[in-house]
Amino acid sequence: MLTNFEMVVHTREPGGEVEQPFEKPVVLPNTEDRDPAKHAWADAKFATDIMAEHGLFFALLMPPEVANEERTDALKFAQGFSALNSRIASAAPPDRHDLKSFIRDITEQMKPFIEYKATLGDAQKSGTLRSLVWPMFFDHTRNEAERWSRRLEQLAAGEADFDKNEVALFWDNIMDEHARFVAHLLDPSEVELIEKANRTSRVFYELGAGGIGGAASALVAEPGTVARALTDHPETSAVLSAAETILEFKTQAARDIEAARIKSIIDPRLADHVRREALKFVDEMQRAV
Repeated sequence: MLTNFEMVVHTREPGGEVEQPFEKPVVLPNTEDRDPAKHAWADAKFATDIMAEHGLFFALLMPPEVANEERTDALKFAQGFSALNSRIASAAPPDRHDLKSFIRDITEQMKPFIEYKATLGDAQKSGTLRSLVWPMFFDHTRNEAERWSRRLEQLAAGEADFDKNEVALFWDNIMDEHARFVAHLLDPSEVELIEKANRTSRVFYELGAGGIGGAASALVAEPGTVARALTDHPETSAVLSAAETILEFKTQAARDIEAARIKSIIDPRLADHVRREALKFVDEMQRAV
């Protein structure tokens, strides 16, 4: 599905309707489009939505009795990025001469949130903060925000191409950590799914080593998982194959969580959040050179 300025709208079911009430579509440039302004608009829209949800998820994991001030700040970040996302979504991509100011506005608003994530991550590690947010989740979301800032600054310089090694290294780590989070958020009775999440984590951890060595290590560690990915997608690299496989898994998992077919404490909004990030991983790998 194309927008009125030639962007592609990606839904869970290609070409299908948005699955209410939790699915959010992802809007991206055409595969062949290398216009920095269109990429900046799409990546800014994607990133600000992700940042807004980070604030929401923090708040959900911060009981007012133990982290009221931190929770209030998290909700302010969520509201601020949600408003910024709405503003971006309601406008067309910037003109090329407005690109740097468009990006500067967004990256400046990311800086306080990055600092918040770093500060609270340290506080959670030291025990001065006793929220329900894992230290790894603070680090995970900070790494994402820093990466989006770097990506937008790259686009401000007029460079839209993705580097395959950078894409693989970043997203392998994110997918590894997603799988770890899922394993610890599933109901303890979901033994098979917990084991599958742990196997998936291992695959992306090994792929994170990079190149042939990483793929070989992943194949040795979890031959069934990697072999199935390569069998299902023989035309692609090991990393892209694994990315496409985890996107399929997350899409079905989101549906199963929404329908309560999976027992967990995973908020349906979080399930769709990680699905969209897997979709972005696949898209970037397909574009990367």
